[in-house]
Amino acid sequence: MRTLDMLKQLAEQKAAGPTPSFTELHLAKAIEIIGRERIGRLGLSERLGLGEGATRTLIDRLLEARLARISRRGCELTDRGLSIMKRLDSKLGPKVSVARRPITVGPHDFGILVRKAADKVSSGIQQRDAAVRAGANGAVTLVFRDDELLMPLAERSMTRQSPDVVADIVQNFQPEEDDVIVIAGGDTERLAEDGAWAAAWTLLKS
Repeated sequence: MRTLDMLKQLAEQKAAGPTPSFTELHLAKAIEIIGRERIGRLGLSERLGLGEGATRTLIDRLLEARLARISRRGCELTDRGLSIMKRLDSKLGPKVSVARRPITVGPHDFGILVRKAADKVSSGIQQRDAAVRAGANGAVTLVFRDDELLMPLAERSMTRQSPDVVADIVQNFQPEEDDVIVIAGGDTERLAEDGAWAAAWTLLKS
């Protein structure tokens, strides 16, 4: 089963139970967090922006799918869970906070690189709308092609227009040919991060 389909299935309502208040995005983020650091349920709840009950259910789903296990060190990924994390890592590059710049759209900004996704970008509107639905103020989508960062709608070179801004972005994300960088802005750091994940997810699903 494809990774995205598996996560979507885990997020769906089960026959005898309430509708979960988390999505496949929350599951993907949880897998990444658990795979990289020791964290308790309360800490995971705060990082994901979910209530403790929803986080408990999310962890239960990961345990049932044999993607995670509980040990004396806390919740950790199984080999199967690590495999899922590696598959996500093969598609998603750096995920970092971005300093506020003229091209960003919120007081807090967060960016994610999506590998080799340039052919999946049309105008960037789909990514912006996904970010807004996730609670962000909006998102900007940049395509790296021929050593330049381009705004997709007009194929406008940001490298020529704002070389200092582009230099910082390239240093942070280290893009390669046909990579895409989505930067979402929000009123809080978490909303900006949620928006960036939602925007990036549209490029994985398409």
